[in-house]
Amino acid sequence: MCAMKREWDEITVRRTRTLLAQWREAMTEMRGHHDRLISDGLWLTGPSDFLEIVGLARHENTHSRMLKWLLTPTARHGLGSGLVERLVEHCTGQAVSVPLEVEKVVFSEWRNDREADLVVWGRNFTIIIENKVDASEQPSQCDDLYENFKNENAPLFVFLTPDGRKPHTATTRRSRCAFKTLSWPEVRAMLEEALNESRSATEVASGIDVVKNYLRTLKEQFR
Repeated sequence: MCAMKREWDEITVRRTRTLLAQWREAMTEMRGHHDRLISDGLWLTGPSDFLEIVGLARHENTHSRMLKWLLTPTARHGLGSGLVERLVEHCTGQAVSVPLEVEKVVFSEWRNDREADLVVWGRNFTIIIENKVDASEQPSQCDDLYENFKNENAPLFVFLTPDGRKPHTATTRRSRCAFKTLSWPEVRAMLEEALNESRSATEVASGIDVVKNYLRTLKEQFR
């Protein structure tokens, strides 16, 4: 019995050594394959959108500045007034039948010590956008914005958030009725539609890649 046990132990040791050698060889081969994939750019990790790379994917003012660019018809995105039209349709519930004329788009408009994140002035309309990403509302914020801009030409008030919630600081009847809610996923859908329908964006606009990359940010950050 002792002799059989010794022989069996020797067989087990040899088999274990063989298996370990094969395992080390396989691991070396796998590491080599892994290194080749990385060297050839075929093993990819991490973010692919610019704002996430630079740590601004949830930065509220950065998104507001991107919206300012996208809502400016003459900017190099090539969308024209496509996004503005969809925003007006969202606020009014009516289709835009004629081209909209945008006179200017302003980021950070201050009145009476209260900031409007974005204001779009058009010939026959004004859009006031309060943008929220992760920040909470300030006391009486939406009530103040309504009072500050209610006398503009056909004002349209937008409360933009990740989930399209209602503003807590629109407390008066008029301000509650004035503010239309909008979610960032809805903005993404509007932007995708505007991009798909824009001939200039696909043919001549030099900023088209910026639009597409920003859509990737919106898809990753706001689901």
